[in-house]
Amino acid sequence: MDIKQQAGKIVNNIKSYYEENRKKVNYISIGVIGITALVVGWNYYYLPKQEAEAAEKFKKIHHFFAKDSFDIVIKGDKKRKITSAVEIADKYSFTAKGNEAALVAGLAYLNKGDFDNALDYLNKVEANDRGLNPAIIAAKATCYSEKGDYKKAAGLFERAAKECDNDLSAGYYVRAAQHYEKAEKLSDALSCYETIAKKYSTAEDGRYLQTAELNIYRLKGLIGDLN
Repeated sequence: MDIKQQAGKIVNNIKSYYEENRKKVNYISIGVIGITALVVGWNYYYLPKQEAEAAEKFKKIHHFFAKDSFDIVIKGDKKRKITSAVEIADKYSFTAKGNEAALVAGLAYLNKGDFDNALDYLNKVEANDRGLNPAIIAAKATCYSEKGDYKKAAGLFERAAKECDNDLSAGYYVRAAQHYEKAEKLSDALSCYETIAKKYSTAEDGRYLQTAELNIYRLKGLIGDLN
């Protein structure tokens, strides 16, 4: 069988399949067209419109966040037509500004001492920024610390330290170690201080190294690991 005959056979097979499954194929085609239309509409009309609305509202609320007016950030101000960061985060959750609003709302709740709501909004934040992400993780750690969950807080401070992987890590490792001690996880606390001594000895002009060395000796004594 030559190439033309093979091609003709393939075409005939497709025709036969279509005739036998005309309704099924048509439904699938309509479904594909419908999905494509939805995707195009979402990406090129709906999402940009939502992003613009969110940006306009967020611009107003960010001013109050910068001024530490956390009540307005959380509740808004109807008289001045200022939408709260909470509402922006909820209504425009699929937009970049909605994501920023969730961060602002979470930090505002944290500053107001409402740690459960702070965690709710901080957990909604998606941050791929290597500088910002550790700070968000540390903010969550602070919430858990205030709630008395020292083990969870310690783990998050340690995670923030690893995400940083620079001199700022030393401060996070210290906080992690302090919380591990509160959670009676002395070996984990010791490990954090040892990491500072090995990797971040020059951070803050060596201040963290001195802290680490003192605590390494102390914790080894408590654990019974002094040689």
